[in-house]
Amino acid sequence: MLYLYSLFIAGYFLLPMASGHRRLYYLLVFPAVVLLWRELYRFYRGNQLLALVLAYAGWMMLTLAWSTNFSVAAAGWQLWLSLNLLSFVAITGYLWINNAEQIDSYGRWLPWLAAAAALVSIVSWYAQHPFPSARLEPLGVMHHQNKAGAAYGLFLVLSVQLAIDDRPRRWAYAGLALVLGALVLLTQSRTALAGVCMGLLVLLGWRALLPALAAGVVSLGLLASNPGEWASRVLSFSFRPGIWQQVVADMPGHWLLGHGYLADPHVSAYDRVFNHAHNSYLATLRDGGLVGLILLLVLLGTALVQAVGLLRSRGERLYLALLLYGMTCIFMDFDRLFVHPKEMWLYLWLPVALVAAAYPHRHGHRLPFQAGSVE
Repeated sequence: MLYLYSLFIAGYFLLPMASGHRRLYYLLVFPAVVLLWRELYRFYRGNQLLALVLAYAGWMMLTLAWSTNFSVAAAGWQLWLSLNLLSFVAITGYLWINNAEQIDSYGRWLPWLAAAAALVSIVSWYAQHPFPSARLEPLGVMHHQNKAGAAYGLFLVLSVQLAIDDRPRRWAYAGLALVLGALVLLTQSRTALAGVCMGLLVLLGWRALLPALAAGVVSLGLLASNPGEWASRVLSFSFRPGIWQQVVADMPGHWLLGHGYLADPHVSAYDRVFNHAHNSYLATLRDGGLVGLILLLVLLGTALVQAVGLLRSRGERLYLALLLYGMTCIFMDFDRLFVHPKEMWLYLWLPVALVAAAYPHRHGHRLPFQAGSVE
């Protein structure tokens, strides 16, 4: 199981097509997870955070029933997607605890793989486009700038944690962080940049302020190099205020239960039509109403409390850093949270899964990337 799972995670950086990456999970990983259902049930029995994930998923899938655009085929597809995502959350936490040593070793190589993919993407893109004004589109599975930036940014945060903890390889991991930081900046994704800054504040405290400020200045400089980008993405804040206002304006009559999970996500604002809400919290409100939004906030709030508990009991900052990273990303952009295997599985659901698994084992259990484990 661990090898199939590792192949899937590596596939984010190695496979050329998103469709092939999804099939890898559907055809190989998911069936293997199903075969482990008894072990997973025993492992998660009584797990509060996973119960909240299931409650949130259950409610959002229940809203399919009153969606204005309901169809059996679309509802079945959404149920399939949610089932696969829940299986990913379950197997991620299970492997994190039961294969801690192997996950630790594998996880220390992932930033190298991510940095290599980032470097190849940077070189190949700017061999054909103006540097640095052209907004980088990474190669392979992750090509959308905001989504790719958010996924690569997660490994930037991990690289910084490893640079802090793994003293013999500190400068190597710092170099990887610089490469990954370059990709995040060149995608010009302020969503990923905001998430990275939040993660670094957890890991470095006040020492993160200077690199965060420098990254902000560089980001503005890149945007300023393209007048069109400056007008549409800086002066108007990428149209976010009007989009968010319109999502809320469309809620009367649906505040409690929402429009349903098959509602049309398009938003009309600024005499334009945008393809989604650009805020997953508001998307949850749109689809699941206040019930759905409260369930999501309780889920993430519980995860935050448990991540803080891991920090206080074990000195583990990584869980809190990754969780706040993901929560920041879905505030700045994106829409529905139950999606096919793609970047959101990494930057939001993976941190939730790690906290859900690690918190019940916080006393004395060996965990991957354990603080102070490498001298």
